[in-house]
Amino acid sequence: MAGAFRFEILGAVRAYRGDVELRVGPPQQQALLSLLLLRRNQPVSMAQIVGALWGDEPPARAVTTVRTYVWRLRKLLEQGAASPTALELAGDGYRLTVPDGALDLCRAEGLAAAAARATSDGRTAEGARLLAQALELWQAEPLAGVPGPFAERQRVRLEELRLTSCEEHFELALALGRHRSAIPGLVELTEAHPLRERPYGLLMRALHKAGRQADALAVFGRVRDLLIEEQGIEPGPELTEVHRRILVGDPVRAGTEPVPSVAAPEPSPEPGVVGAGTEGVVPAQLPYDAPDFVGRRDQVDVWHALLTEPVRRTPVVLAAAGMGGVGKTCLALYVAHRARSHYPDGQLHADLRGNGPDPAKPGFVLAGFLAALGVPEDQVPDGVEDRGRLFRSLIDGRRLLIVLDNARDAAQVRELIPGSPSCAVVITSRSPMFDLSLTSQLLLEPFRTDEALELIGAIIGRERLAAQREEALRLVEACGHLPLAVRIVAARLSARPSWPVATLTARLADEQRRIAELRIGTLAIDAVFELGYQQLTEAQARAFRLVSLAGGADIGVPTAAAALGVDESTAEDLLESLTDAAMVESAKPGRYGFHDLVRVFARQRAESHDPAEAAEAFGSLLDFLLATAASAFPHAIPGDAVANAFGPLRSVGLEFGDVHAARAWVVTEIDGLMAAALSTVALRLPGAAGDRLAGAVDLLLAVSPFTPAVWYERMAPVALALTEAAELSGSTRTIGRSRMLCSGIALRAGRIEEAGRHAELSVAAARAADDVYTLRQALNDLGLVAQFLRRFEEAAACYDEAIALAHNLGHRSGAAVTSVNAALARVRSGSPAEAVPACESALLVMDELEDQVGAAYALYVLGLALHGVGRFEEAVVRYGEALAVCRAAGLREREAQVLYRLAETLRRTGRVPEAVEHAAAAVERCEEACSERDRAQAWVAMGRALADLGDTYRAREQLEQAHGVFTRLGLPDAADVSELLATLA
Repeated sequence: MAGAFRFEILGAVRAYRGDVELRVGPPQQQALLSLLLLRRNQPVSMAQIVGALWGDEPPARAVTTVRTYVWRLRKLLEQGAASPTALELAGDGYRLTVPDGALDLCRAEGLAAAAARATSDGRTAEGARLLAQALELWQAEPLAGVPGPFAERQRVRLEELRLTSCEEHFELALALGRHRSAIPGLVELTEAHPLRERPYGLLMRALHKAGRQADALAVFGRVRDLLIEEQGIEPGPELTEVHRRILVGDPVRAGTEPVPSVAAPEPSPEPGVVGAGTEGVVPAQLPYDAPDFVGRRDQVDVWHALLTEPVRRTPVVLAAAGMGGVGKTCLALYVAHRARSHYPDGQLHADLRGNGPDPAKPGFVLAGFLAALGVPEDQVPDGVEDRGRLFRSLIDGRRLLIVLDNARDAAQVRELIPGSPSCAVVITSRSPMFDLSLTSQLLLEPFRTDEALELIGAIIGRERLAAQREEALRLVEACGHLPLAVRIVAARLSARPSWPVATLTARLADEQRRIAELRIGTLAIDAVFELGYQQLTEAQARAFRLVSLAGGADIGVPTAAAALGVDESTAEDLLESLTDAAMVESAKPGRYGFHDLVRVFARQRAESHDPAEAAEAFGSLLDFLLATAASAFPHAIPGDAVANAFGPLRSVGLEFGDVHAARAWVVTEIDGLMAAALSTVALRLPGAAGDRLAGAVDLLLAVSPFTPAVWYERMAPVALALTEAAELSGSTRTIGRSRMLCSGIALRAGRIEEAGRHAELSVAAARAADDVYTLRQALNDLGLVAQFLRRFEEAAACYDEAIALAHNLGHRSGAAVTSVNAALARVRSGSPAEAVPACESALLVMDELEDQVGAAYALYVLGLALHGVGRFEEAVVRYGEALAVCRAAGLREREAQVLYRLAETLRRTGRVPEAVEHAAAAVERCEEACSERDRAQAWVAMGRALADLGDTYRAREQLEQAHGVFTRLGLPDAADVSELLATLA
């Protein structure tokens, strides 16, 4: 874009080429231009544009309208260029390239920052001049007349920025001795913003300095009455302190961090008397202590004991570290207020602004402390070391408590720590201060559930909480138990007494809007997270964004390395540095995770910062996981040709030495695998969405042989979400595989009718896509469904076709497994003798392929067949062999099934006590690794054995539990159990 362009948004939206004003179009077009200017040099997706201009109810032709506006803006800005250079296509959205100096807001922010630096360096007059220049750029209400939710939010933000700058300008005016000239402007400011306390404090100080003490006190009376009437609250601590100082005639200073004044100095004390007049000055700077502080009881008690210890050799130095919003400041102030009576010589407080772009300099803080202790301004030494020495000398022997809030690092606080053992220091910071000698350091975690509920009850009322406790539990879960988030939702509910808690819970359920919902007044979760994010290096910020795309509770180093496109050592270094910055967490070596809300924040940043980069990173992550899962699959089912049907594989994943290593990887990563699969649906990324969806389905199929039935509740919703997305995509291949995934999960969980519905749809889609691999497995599953429902002819037809397809594919293991399924159907249909040779033949194939999973299954069905033909002792031997294989391979679900079948065979041979023992072991194993159907079968075995022992009461108890499950699952086994119960009547 030509450098002659400039734009204004601090008033009406205007654009200029040189001195010529350009026509920026109708209000909606101005809204688009404003959005692109405020997100300058960054891609803005079409979804973000539509949401910014129209909110949740865009018109039907919203996208077409946006493209029309873009075409008009290009005509305005590109000056006839052959291809766009200023307003470029970025993904499905656009990027506007604008130099920072071309936008009035950037110039205003730059001048304000320069003013802050000048003031920090003692150049107060220059700071005032620069702030005045910044304020001159504000012409009227920002984005005047611009419609849309984005513009409305920005107007609020920009107005707050203007008011803060205005207040700072008056602060500097008072520091320069311009009290009288400041009074009219401050009167106007307080009238325009009657509930904003800081301007009243400035006005009171200006009136006091101008000799109008009565007027200053009258201002306080008026604002106090107004706050009580309008808000039901008393004035805050800063305004109250100004009032107190005026009453006692003390000099009214310019805040907790005084601005070096260039006004005429006061007369110096006698030569050589450094700090004369400081005796008797007792600072009381602790900010307001929240009346509803809850939780942290153990930590509070420990710190209180340390702070109130009567005799000690060194000063007490306490530090609280943790992520933004975890409650560090609340804890520090609560403990400080409880212990303040033990520090009669005063309490000092400083916000070190370590989380922001302009952290307080130690020398500046020391100057404020010295002033609070009564040192005249002209006697404050110039150097930080000299200020530190004077500070330590003044407080030596005094009992003084110092709170240093929001420290960046140890270097910022070292000079602020006294040497006197009678003093104490409380520090808060995001990163732990392991390089500082501390008496105690707390690494704060989010609230426990009871603490979170206690805070909600303290704010909305305990009766209201008790009446809606279950919804409140869901609400604090959505907040991730983060204290600030809990406080925000509680405050919103308190302000809306008629709202059910469920209303806010529902609003937080949508991750896309959760962060936006967590704000009220000046409290906002995203603002807290943004402070930490802005402190990251470019490499850290990129890692923070991209690793969050995985979506799980935690992530391993190899997976993170794949997403970031770096080696594992570099990935681990980046994740460690993010842990030190309190942006990620590390519960154990090699595993890193986000707090739920931070993860949502990071994913939103990833989607908005550079969608193309995010899409590439997520694709690489998914490719790595799929390749690794495909590497694990053959260890579970050796020789299965389906292993060659996953993909295409675009990455080199991890390799595994045996089935145990493969299973250990799946167990460790399963939550992350499901989250990554679900992210293909949840993330709004450009590019090959269909390929990512197909890869996600294949990923879960590849790990499905390792997943126990007890994971149904976790996996079924993910598989169903993928299936719904596949149906929308229209890809018959993906539909067939996702339906097969749903069918397999339901079968493992004993949800037979559900499995049948999915299997039928999978067969139809697989035939349409000519996906033979899927068709074979879907037919096998459909046969199992028919078998469970005792439709044996239908099962045989499905098995026959599946076996034929397996032979055509060269899939020996698949053919053998389906043959065992068919053998099981023969056992169930009353022809166990036919099943024996089929199982023995399949067992030879399994042994040759070293397929432990298949071998355990074949031995299990062989035991059933031998039992069916009355060869009980042989059945016991085969069950014993099956148990050995299950235990060697870690097949706990199959082990449970073998145990309850073995119990039945032992009972038939008269070994009833052994039968009870094995049935009890089966029940116990089923509780941890099996479906409801298997648990019911174990109860049946237990009930039969107990009945044979004569324990009718316990037998009925077991059988009634089984009957309830079979009835709920719609299985014909319920009728069998009913007959058993009738015999016990």
